[in-house]
Amino acid sequence: MRRVLRDTCILAALMILTVFSFSIAGVGLTDEIKLVFQLFGLALILSVTNYVFDEITQLSMLAGYIVKYFVVTGIVIAFGFIVGWFFPSNFWMAFIYVGVIAAIIYALDSVKTENDIDEINEMVKRSNKEEVRFKSLGQRRGWKVLLVLLAAMVILCAASAAGYFGITGEYKNYFLDGLAVTGPAAVILTAVLISYLAVYFARSKNKPK
Repeated sequence: MRRVLRDTCILAALMILTVFSFSIAGVGLTDEIKLVFQLFGLALILSVTNYVFDEITQLSMLAGYIVKYFVVTGIVIAFGFIVGWFFPSNFWMAFIYVGVIAAIIYALDSVKTENDIDEINEMVKRSNKEEVRFKSLGQRRGWKVLLVLLAAMVILCAASAAGYFGITGEYKNYFLDGLAVTGPAAVILTAVLISYLAVYFARSKNKPK
């Protein structure tokens, strides 16, 4: 599953870069094209940072993601201020953007790690002619991470909606901004969680109980 997502993202990135590179010749460097290349530049910075971080630290998987979350968020905020994405009134959105992506990646990594452990255990048990048992959903971490963050996004959506409809004046737009960020985040997390569960149950049918 992770390999399919990785290959899909790589292919989509190449397609986007190719299309927008040719578009520059036709329409020039528009704001939309500039945004795409800024995002790819930020992605390159974050990828290098992630690689260096993994090379020089020996933290556990969870601790590493927590530290990287704050490091990456700081880089995104700094980059956003430089290119004009963020202002003192909306930089907090970076914490939600990065949090959603980090939670999805952590969930996918935990699935891969658990699957690798399961496969190794199966090989060892089969070689020893022991009974092989499939790990139950309740013992897996990935979906729990997604579920907790999804619940947080839904709560923030509800709070933003309540604030938008219940408050008037200059502060009303802040709640609308919050809803614009947390709403799509909740939808994305829901889709990923459903995909996670679908893959789990599909695999569980082919695994020994």
